[in-house]
Amino acid sequence: MLSTGEPGVPPPREVRMWLSKFLEEESMRLYSYTPSPGFLDLREAIVDDLRDLGGIELSSDQVVVVSGGQAAMFSTLASILTPGDEVILMDPTYFGYWNLLAFFKAKPKPIVANLDREFQPDIEAIKEAIVRGKTKALILVSPDNPTGRILDWSTAKAIADIAQDYKLWIIYDEPYRTLVYEGEHIYMYKLAPENTISLYAFSKDPGIPGWRLGYVYGPQWIIKKIGLVSEAITYNPPSIAQYLVLTYLRNREVRRRHIDYVRSVYVKKRDVMVEELSKIRGAEFFKPKGAMFIMANLESILKPVGYDGGKLAEKLLLEKHVAVIPGEFFGRSTTFYIRLSFPTETVERIREGVERIREALEDLK
Repeated sequence: MLSTGEPGVPPPREVRMWLSKFLEEESMRLYSYTPSPGFLDLREAIVDDLRDLGGIELSSDQVVVVSGGQAAMFSTLASILTPGDEVILMDPTYFGYWNLLAFFKAKPKPIVANLDREFQPDIEAIKEAIVRGKTKALILVSPDNPTGRILDWSTAKAIADIAQDYKLWIIYDEPYRTLVYEGEHIYMYKLAPENTISLYAFSKDPGIPGWRLGYVYGPQWIIKKIGLVSEAITYNPPSIAQYLVLTYLRNREVRRRHIDYVRSVYVKKRDVMVEELSKIRGAEFFKPKGAMFIMANLESILKPVGYDGGKLAEKLLLEKHVAVIPGEFFGRSTTFYIRLSFPTETVERIREGVERIREALEDLK
């Protein structure tokens, strides 16, 4: 399975062992309602974590804990959008945004990010897309899903300046920020604190996607609104997930060791996938600097035979038993792409999976 965006390493053993002992207690602590914005202890631990990792100074009132990354985005968009507002986002970008914008009757304005520039946002195209009084926000992911691109400094600074000049929100989705293999993660909040709403999910670090926990941070007044929306949806985030993450964040040495270990595992798998993809003549891609994915452009192979990424993905699943995601899910500019994910499978199965993709492409010729 080279399709899923799930982590391939469970949370640290020390945290899991603590939780197993906690489950033995005759107590309602793990099963009760919690404060709607999350435990204060957890929000304070998040503040400390952001200070430690990113040098960001916040108060706990600038953080709201929510039930996962998708809930974070839904609550954020519900708090800032009205029907007809325009929202700039990249093409390609995470497919979950398109339906949310449609739900809120917002108008997406996709900006093509090209492979030859390693999918960095086009600053001039962003400026041209802005309409004063209509454009409300710009959504960015870094490290990026689906491309693995890390926002570079000059681009981040230019986007921060644009947001301040045009009074736009930057909605900055950063669930992969500890999965950086080369370079460093840029915290947009530091560049435009009054214009940035940042989203994080604990799905990738410490690796609990099924437990649905994340948070949003930014200016206190908008965080309060986001918290009210989140409360209306789920009332409170899952208590057991909050306790696990609180333990994880408070044990700084365990956290640092876990992040280093996960990165080392994923880098090895990424490098194997890059090595195997390089054997496919005509495949174009770049080595991702973060996140979990590689976007492979197969246009020179697929277009001449009347295929696109969607038809190839179907063929791979039915004939080769390999799961990938068609590029068209992420934007119109990546119709001939497929997205591959490297964390969940073993090195041997990554080699086998990419070899089966190569065989399927040979069959088309």
